[in-house]
Amino acid sequence: MASSNKWTWDRQNTPGNINCALDSLRELWDLDCNDSTAKKLVFEAINADEVTSEVEYTAEGAIIRYNTLNAALRGVGSAISGIAGRQSTPFTMLGIMVDLSRNLVFKTDAMIKIFRRLAILGFNTVLLYCEDTYELPDEPAFGVMRGRYSAEEIRLMDDAAAAVGVELIGCIQTLGHMDQVLRWSGAYSKVTDTVGELRVDVPETHQLIGKMLDFWSQNLRSRRIHVGMDETHNLGRGKYLDEKGFTPQFELFTMHLNAVTKACVERGLKPMIWSDMFFRLGNSRREYYALDSNIPADVRAAIPEDVQLVYWDYYNYQQDFYEKFIEMHRELSGEPLMGAGLWIWSRLWYDHVLSGIANRACINGCRNRKLKEIFFTMWGDDGAICHWDSAWTGLTEASDLAYGVDDEDVTSQRYKGLTGSDYRINRLPGLMHRVTRQSGPDHELPRNHNSDLAIFWDDLLQGLGYRNMLTIDKTLPGKMLSDLQNIVCQLEPHKDDCGGGNLKYGWLLARYLRDKLSCRMQLLEAYAAGDKAALQLLADKNIVELTGLFEEVMQEFRKQWLACGKVFGLETMQHRMGGQKERLQEASRRIKEYLAGECAALEELEEPLLKSEERMVLYRDMASGSIWW
Repeated sequence: MASSNKWTWDRQNTPGNINCALDSLRELWDLDCNDSTAKKLVFEAINADEVTSEVEYTAEGAIIRYNTLNAALRGVGSAISGIAGRQSTPFTMLGIMVDLSRNLVFKTDAMIKIFRRLAILGFNTVLLYCEDTYELPDEPAFGVMRGRYSAEEIRLMDDAAAAVGVELIGCIQTLGHMDQVLRWSGAYSKVTDTVGELRVDVPETHQLIGKMLDFWSQNLRSRRIHVGMDETHNLGRGKYLDEKGFTPQFELFTMHLNAVTKACVERGLKPMIWSDMFFRLGNSRREYYALDSNIPADVRAAIPEDVQLVYWDYYNYQQDFYEKFIEMHRELSGEPLMGAGLWIWSRLWYDHVLSGIANRACINGCRNRKLKEIFFTMWGDDGAICHWDSAWTGLTEASDLAYGVDDEDVTSQRYKGLTGSDYRINRLPGLMHRVTRQSGPDHELPRNHNSDLAIFWDDLLQGLGYRNMLTIDKTLPGKMLSDLQNIVCQLEPHKDDCGGGNLKYGWLLARYLRDKLSCRMQLLEAYAAGDKAALQLLADKNIVELTGLFEEVMQEFRKQWLACGKVFGLETMQHRMGGQKERLQEASRRIKEYLAGECAALEELEEPLLKSEERMVLYRDMASGSIWW
């Protein structure tokens, strides 16, 4: 149970939708409608201009005043957490987007638990980002070996979400980001333009898209659907170009958008798309976040009336930027949705520093500009390596900010009621990702270097991530080592706590990163000094112990993956981790061969440092000097 407080309610005097929701929530919290000894929850409907939740404590329990089901359930969360008072949000949509396309596909029972936790935070929408992870009739290659959802699974999740006032929306791709599908050339050669983009001029493409739309239309209550279409940089530059010659991308894009929109409307669906491609057409640099974008009149005129644009932004830190870009969207095509971000992608643990800065600016900008719909994307870039449950700190903070609460003590209280765990302790492993620039905000992280993954995926001998740290700042490895040691010490007393994030896993990660970084530093120092005794110690003891620690990390990773996710996708991470383990063992072998005189030098350590800072974001950036495998 997330809380030891026991609560009850009067079923006869409680509205049916709240009764239904409380019955669902009983599996996670101490709620029992038949317990006369428990504290009583009384629900009173009110009128209010914004979504409003108010909790007043009484001698018998608590009165929850509300004007929507979501506000009532947030009130339950407040009561469980011991938070009184009135809170309101202007957002009629407060949601998240769950990435189910980059290895980790949640089991249905794990998704249902997520819906229930979201409900008592006040969220009312979940977008399911599925590029190919759902079944289509007569399409055996679509999502094969990827953990794809059946229609029955989607309906089951939709029922469970609806029971707690959460709307499920399909979030798919109908143009780009189709690499996973188009890899099956035997099945999809006719619809392939480039590696990742569909060919827009053939009937087979639109037949396939029709099946996609039918799947979501037939299995979800929601009449909204997100059809993607972002970052289609190579549209028309593959087979289409070879066969038909050059056609401006704008023509192809708008032609396809109109066809997909028509298909949505025919099915009673209201489509939305990511907005970046329109803005990229408005400046010669092809940048999205360009305030000088001058979108041509013919581009504006070509946007179908039935399409709603989604302004996605996880990278800007100033409120006025969000406000300006919201207005640019309104000038382009009516009222947009806001797609903010909770940074779990390309991270080992939720990055609360970067998310907090960006989301405060974003939420306040949306509030000031009276934007009504916002959701927070939770991408799984580069394989879903991040521990997903570490993000409950961020989800709690985001919900509080949306309801006008910017008080860490109150957010900590709410998180305790949600998970039974400590808010501040659960944020600690996120500081493993900490690299600052001299320019820009003090907390801003370089977008081309991920400090935690630069150690985690780094090859102990080649040290591409380590080398990049030195290029950024020669004192950085020492600072990181000190940071990691502090994190290990603070996490150790809490390593058995898994109510929020899995703190045992966080503690193991911090220890592994600390020890791996230390081994790399010792290796360089001993090799440069010709200290054979130190090299022997590394080969015989330190690296052996590091390998054993990494085995613990791998096993804990596997355990938590299988606890919430389908088995498909795990193999990708195990291929990578198994390779890392082998390379640790190879480092020990190489050192021994060098000490035995079997090789004249450790060539990997002899390579000079690069003078320029390079991108160190993804696994392939750091694991090897070669990208061909």
